[in-house]
Amino acid sequence: MTQNAPASPMKAAVAKIISRSEPGTSGFGTTVREALKRVSDVIAPVWPLRDYVAVNPYAGLSANSFLEARSLLQSFSDCETLMGIEYYRDAYREGRFTADDIAESIKELAEQQITTSLDAQDICDLLAQNSNSENPGIREQKVQPRLRTIAEIATTSHSIDWSEAIRDEVSKHCAAHYDEGESVWASPVAHLSLYQAWRTVAPHDRNIEILGLRGIRQFIAKMPAMPETAITELLTRLNVPQPLWSSFLLCQAFSIPGWSAWTKYQTNWKGNAPVSNDSFSESDLVGLLAIRLAYDVALAESESIEIDLSGLVDKNWPAGGGRTNGNEEAVVRLVLLRASEIAFRNNLLDSMSEKPFSPHHEPSDLASPPQRKLAQMVFCIDVRSERIRRQLESLSDQIDTLGFAGFFGMPIQSVSIGQTTGDAHVPVLIKPKFKLHEGLPHQEHEPSVISKRKQTRTWRQTWNEYSTSGIGCFSFVESTGLLYGWKLASRAFGKAGSNDHRYDAVPDHKRDQLGPTLRGLNHQGITLTQQADLAESMLRNMGLTEDFASLVVFCGHASQTDNNPLAAGLDCGACGGHSGEPNARLAAMLLNQHSIRTILASRGIMIPDDTHFVAGLHNTATDSITFFHVDDVPESHRDHVQQLTEIADNASEQTRLERLPIVASDTVEKLIQRAGDWSEVRPEWALAGNAAFIVAPRSLTRDVNLNGRSFLHSYDWQQDPEGKILESIMTAPMVVAHWINMQYYASTVDNAHFGSGCKTVHNVVGRFGILSGNGGDLMTGLPWQSVHTGSAYQHAPMRLQVIIAAPLESIDRVLQKHLPVAELVEGGWLHLVAIHNGVSYQRAPSGDWSAMPSAMPSACNTVN
Repeated sequence: MTQNAPASPMKAAVAKIISRSEPGTSGFGTTVREALKRVSDVIAPVWPLRDYVAVNPYAGLSANSFLEARSLLQSFSDCETLMGIEYYRDAYREGRFTADDIAESIKELAEQQITTSLDAQDICDLLAQNSNSENPGIREQKVQPRLRTIAEIATTSHSIDWSEAIRDEVSKHCAAHYDEGESVWASPVAHLSLYQAWRTVAPHDRNIEILGLRGIRQFIAKMPAMPETAITELLTRLNVPQPLWSSFLLCQAFSIPGWSAWTKYQTNWKGNAPVSNDSFSESDLVGLLAIRLAYDVALAESESIEIDLSGLVDKNWPAGGGRTNGNEEAVVRLVLLRASEIAFRNNLLDSMSEKPFSPHHEPSDLASPPQRKLAQMVFCIDVRSERIRRQLESLSDQIDTLGFAGFFGMPIQSVSIGQTTGDAHVPVLIKPKFKLHEGLPHQEHEPSVISKRKQTRTWRQTWNEYSTSGIGCFSFVESTGLLYGWKLASRAFGKAGSNDHRYDAVPDHKRDQLGPTLRGLNHQGITLTQQADLAESMLRNMGLTEDFASLVVFCGHASQTDNNPLAAGLDCGACGGHSGEPNARLAAMLLNQHSIRTILASRGIMIPDDTHFVAGLHNTATDSITFFHVDDVPESHRDHVQQLTEIADNASEQTRLERLPIVASDTVEKLIQRAGDWSEVRPEWALAGNAAFIVAPRSLTRDVNLNGRSFLHSYDWQQDPEGKILESIMTAPMVVAHWINMQYYASTVDNAHFGSGCKTVHNVVGRFGILSGNGGDLMTGLPWQSVHTGSAYQHAPMRLQVIIAAPLESIDRVLQKHLPVAELVEGGWLHLVAIHNGVSYQRAPSGDWSAMPSAMPSACNTVN
């Protein structure tokens, strides 16, 4: 019996981030409110360190084509979206793409009216030249005029770097305003909006006035009370033509991109509750733009700087409507990007079509009735799951693995024992539906643990405050420094253990018992029927509705690292930068309840009485797998759990051996030590190298070494006749995978603007973000050490290759229904291949499908 899955809570939420006003050239507003909305649409948010997740920095430009977005960005900033020719010269010499790939790339782009005067041989000759040679075959660039801040203009004729000075000034005020306890002295105006706090404090600050910005304190004191009014007045004083207001404000925003991203988060996403349109004009994003613009206007009037932008109004500017903007070098670089993507796509499809039969897939076995499996293990779609899944399956034909979003469809806020609020273990695009409280099996033991925990944490806080205070820090080091010698040595060699305070005051013999409970769900309105709805939605969306194994394991994932402010970026993105453990444990608890199984049976999902659900956790830094509550497994399944544990341990060891050359470790022991080494800047590579998102039955990729570069989402189109599950995948997990891909892409191509620089000089600011050194802009994106080994790129920047095993018409229906998703394909932000009836089809930006020569295995035709 086939039924549609209940609606995914993530599907509607994704529309919130990708729906927007048309941001092409026609979308530039003429009123200040329209201009501000336009700026807000373009800026991508950044989440606090506690919930740090990958974000697509180009999300607000994706209604434009990939090349048009580059033109728009470069009309108001120095941002880059393409790697240099030198990068592709090295890749070509290493054989990562060929002349045939270049020729195919030129042909593809020509069909999109993106042309170059060079043919494939010309480009090959260019790549064969020495790196210091000139490029005689490339026409001279015609760089369009770029808007610049007054600070940039003033810097060119002054000894003072006004751009840096103003950036530091803005950063100082923002850091103080948003501080969450890092500073010893809290801001006395933190209760005000950012703009009002700045208007209150800045007139008393002589710092930038001493630097040379005369009259700035009086200037700020006379600013209008409302930031939107102030912006209108300031733009008028600079004589910026109204049609250019949004572009000029974008120029201001991109001069402080980190704080712009942070205030965008404060305005639209803090608490998962976007602000209303009525309060937008008073939002912190608008306030930040008013603050930044004020310094520019004050500088212009102080230094008698005048700008005349009227000439741009009559021109076709910005040149976002043009494909090449007269820049042949950019087109050649785009050709090379696409050539590298074509080479990767072809190699991926070839490996999937030529995969060997494993012993448990011999034709003679396929003819016999399938034997019941020992275990079905459900992993997150994260690319790091690919290696461990492949090793598990290679070690035993009694194990099947599936891929699903790592929060397992459980929209929870996980609350630690003794607390009233917790962390949202859901994708950042959605809001938790209920709280899942941590506890002990015997509730009478909890008061004692909670009381001791409060004492422990109070003492730790007091100790930390004293050791960092202005009065006690020097005497603290002098008197207790030697006592920390052993701890310092242990941490330096990665042997200090975890700094996780989750088990504060919990006795060792009770630590394994601490975990999420179902207590309090009914009080929150989560009835038994609603719990069954969650379980049904999860099972149907992952395609697990029959042929259940003896054990079904929901395996969340988390990382392990020390002294790493960006640690959340290594955890599960589907869980909002947190561990997938509570989600996995809740899923298993729900499905082990007889009452829920009874409801599911009435809905057509028959779970055998002898199927037991288990929760697990994959540590992506060490590749170990931990199973929870194994003591609660029925006696009949104890041997099965023991067998599975042994297989998992062997798979973990094989995965570690596979990763040794990737992390440049000599031994497995050293690889494991990286997770506890507080000086290690690369504890693991996280999702570096991600390049594909495969939506298909596991039979399509089983036994194929995908090198940890592919997101794998289980999907059987024959169980989805109306395409509802496919729709939820393409509008939610696919978009999230695209976000991750673009975050890694942007942080590699232009780390200065979209990354966070060097880890070794990071300093935490306000407990929510990082600065590079002791000042400058708030850092966003990935650090250089997350994409580069120090001698070569670990991440190969390419746009996501999506492969979906489904009928073409099913895919087209989703694209026709969801314009923002279609724009990703039509604009060249990702590439789409469909596999159906043994044939691969490439979808062109025009919407046409064309058959590809590579033959696919018959496993793609039907799914047993």
